[in-house]
Amino acid sequence: MTPYIDKITISGNNIDLIKEFLAEIVIMPKDLLRKWALITKQTPAIKLGYIGQHLASLITGVPGTGTGARGDDLADGSEVKSCNKIDQADKCKDCGTRVMRIEDICSSCGSTNIERKDDSKWLFTIREEHELNQYLNMDRVVLILMDYPGFNENNFKDIRISCFEIYPKENRMSVFCDLIRNHYYNIYLPKAQAGQKTNPMNLHPFGFQFYKCNPVKIFSCIIKNIDTEPEIIIDEDGYVSPESPRSSSIPSLMMPSRLLKKNEWEILLATADYDSEISPLMTESIDISQFKKLSNTEKSRILPELDENLRSYIPLREIISIRQQSHYQRH
Repeated sequence: MTPYIDKITISGNNIDLIKEFLAEIVIMPKDLLRKWALITKQTPAIKLGYIGQHLASLITGVPGTGTGARGDDLADGSEVKSCNKIDQADKCKDCGTRVMRIEDICSSCGSTNIERKDDSKWLFTIREEHELNQYLNMDRVVLILMDYPGFNENNFKDIRISCFEIYPKENRMSVFCDLIRNHYYNIYLPKAQAGQKTNPMNLHPFGFQFYKCNPVKIFSCIIKNIDTEPEIIIDEDGYVSPESPRSSSIPSLMMPSRLLKKNEWEILLATADYDSEISPLMTESIDISQFKKLSNTEKSRILPELDENLRSYIPLREIISIRQQSHYQRH
């Protein structure tokens, strides 16, 4: 998990460059798009694809290859995937009309009963065996995410930009390869051979599968008050320099235990050593017999997060391919 030092050519003032880039390429265009969206009633969402590649280069210090979608995203062979949850198109729960994130009421029926969307994800397209092998033999996958840290509180004033890394060939991150294989052999191929519609593999930010891949976070920042008085705040511990080894000294993200299902709690308690592996992560002391009797909610309160070791006891969930029942229609 050590970056190719000879490929790092953007270094020394990366933080300054990142701030300048965000100000010019994210904040300023978003401000202009918001202005025009009020007139045109079109979405002000920023397409993050190529912007994400620029940002990945500044964060990792590795330049691109200038080939767009046809070659390596970074010069060291890394794949960059971007997910933008900012300014997603929302939906009126009363009449079904699409509502822009900047709107407080439905323009069609006047309802304030709005469903705010937060379902964007990273997409991995695998349509041939050689594409599967490319992912399995890839040194690094770089994941860029733009989201709202206060989404659950309907706070759309502050946005967060994060960058994560997954190293598919590393044993601790081999679940990523399991997911890719499963999608290709058990979902994509059966559908393709049956002449059905196929879709890319979805990896949802902060979902169960994402945490099982043991991603490491190498960058995080908050842009506060992005639509009024933007201020870029980079977490003090939220940036790993390009040259730093991605060893066990950089732990993978902690998984929220609230993601566990009832049977997964049972598996964890039956396989992990309670005293040496579980208890050190608990917020209060309680013996195993008492802990087992608690509801899942109470368990999550006392053991809020699972480290890489604990979640290794939890098997991957079966991924079921669901045939699409409805199709998008214009209104």
